[in-house]
Amino acid sequence: MQVIRTITRSLGIIAVFSAAVLLGNTGSAAARNGTNQLLCFDGTTDTANGNTGGAVYGGVCTRTANGAILDNSVAVGSGDYSGVFFKTSSLSGKLLGDVTQLSFRYTGVATAGSPRISLPIDVTGDGTTDFYAFIGAFSCNDGAGLVDPIHDSTCTIFYTGGPVSGDPNWAAFVAAHPTWHVGATPFVIADDAGLWTVSDVHLGEKAANKNNKNDCKKGGWMNLEREDGSSFKNQGDCVQFMNTGK
Repeated sequence: MQVIRTITRSLGIIAVFSAAVLLGNTGSAAARNGTNQLLCFDGTTDTANGNTGGAVYGGVCTRTANGAILDNSVAVGSGDYSGVFFKTSSLSGKLLGDVTQLSFRYTGVATAGSPRISLPIDVTGDGTTDFYAFIGAFSCNDGAGLVDPIHDSTCTIFYTGGPVSGDPNWAAFVAAHPTWHVGATPFVIADDAGLWTVSDVHLGEKAANKNNKNDCKKGGWMNLEREDGSSFKNQGDCVQFMNTGK
């Protein structure tokens, strides 16, 4: 089955990504965005930083005003990957049933595994990621480029642990595993050949600090949320919240 093969291949890349995040070796695009929390990672940067165990990976992630370009169009060595994540996610440690926002928009042709949300799963609640759940655009989209498993009952949830490989939708996933938690750092990744843009990425990004309206500027409003998990419509909406709390 193509999806299972894609999941199996991705586990090695997840290990590389985890090492890069723990060491702080994310893509150079991340450092240029100041208050903007959405960060890039990719095979080209991880290879250059020595995080791939000697393997050579390609793929380039480039930040845009409201997301990123994931470019795996040039095949390199062991394969290409690129993706985005938030340095701090409020989802980490939450029960699956308490997750209210998990989505992104994309352009490009979805493959069996790309682009997708990779959601770390902590089975026992001890803070350790035991395996990953995968929500891919190929099996979860509204026909107009939105991947939103929480609100789209047609979104299949695949995962690598347990007696079965997935559930037909988020509600079934939560019902079958009421004690599972979100593990470390969720991210959006593409690790097939292709070119995509991702935008409006919501992976439990940091709640807005009401005292710092500068965080709303230069596209920063797109990567902030209110305490209730709701997003801002534009920079003005964000600034108003900073000033009034509404």
